[in-house]
Amino acid sequence: MTLKYAGIAVFIFTCTAAGFMKSLSLSRRVKELETFISALSFIATEIRYFASPTPVIISKIKSKEEYAGLHVFEICEKNLLTTHDFKKSWTSALDASKQYLSLDAGDIETLKCFGNTFGTTDIEGELANCEHYINSMKVRLESARIDKTKRGRMYSSLGLLTGVLIAAVLI
Repeated sequence: MTLKYAGIAVFIFTCTAAGFMKSLSLSRRVKELETFISALSFIATEIRYFASPTPVIISKIKSKEEYAGLHVFEICEKNLLTTHDFKKSWTSALDASKQYLSLDAGDIETLKCFGNTFGTTDIEGELANCEHYINSMKVRLESARIDKTKRGRMYSSLGLLTGVLIAAVLI
């Protein structure tokens, strides 16, 4: 009998934890989008005021603590050392980092599109490109914030209620 109640408690805990994890991933997505927007702004600043080459910009971003959670830049820098092609390095870095990021497929695709166009025009074109993708990411960020507000609490509650429902069925 005690084992039965222990099993029921495990079900409640597991379902509740799953709901909280899903809710947490929505919060992480918001934070990651904010960080990528900041990184794109940093890239635009580096281009505007220093006309820094791409490897230098990526190296500077990688070394900044505020971007430490995004391993994309670290992987991209390593890839750049071997391929010398930003587009391939960036795409490969995003693919390798996908499992660690809470971004959805649309977010990843937007970032890949940025990588496909980055480094292909003059300074003014690069600044316009950065601004375009900053604005695109801001739209995605607003959507993520709405998602977090609407669905974050729902996932937490749903996890708990699912656990309680399973417990009620098992009793």
